[in-house]
Amino acid sequence: MQIVTVAISFILAAIGVIGMYSGVYIPSVKLILFSGLTAIAIHFIVCRIRPNKNKKLDKLMGFSLTLYGVMLLSSFVYSSWKMEKFLSHFAMMKLTLVLLVIVAVYLNVVFIRAEISYKKKRGNQRIEEQPHKSYFEKRKEEKERIERGDVRIILGTSTDTDDN
Repeated sequence: MQIVTVAISFILAAIGVIGMYSGVYIPSVKLILFSGLTAIAIHFIVCRIRPNKNKKLDKLMGFSLTLYGVMLLSSFVYSSWKMEKFLSHFAMMKLTLVLLVIVAVYLNVVFIRAEISYKKKRGNQRIEEQPHKSYFEKRKEEKERIERGDVRIILGTSTDTDDN
């Protein structure tokens, strides 16, 4: 179920970006905001109903939400652009759309790389091995245990001891 919601959200966001770029349909800011918030709400409801620990789906959903943000900002630029003599509404929206898609892809890649690097670093700190003790450190600890009077159990017999 989560796969379906994430796939639909991503496909709608990609079709929206392509549609805006080609000029087929430029939705209003309110429509994009409503569709993005609906996608988030459905995703979180589905995650609560059926928890699935698939990190790739979460990353794809994050990418589709950044595409909704790109569409939102581009639509806002399209509706509020006033300098028609410099650039038309459509040209400015296209320029904004392209630049923001590049920035969104870059930031998603940077976030994923930072997350991977952080997990490697934290993983190394948690699995840190204890340093091996030298022979002399072991002998010193053994002498301290004997002086404290700790009970020692020696399993097996040795030819070096005269206790037999």
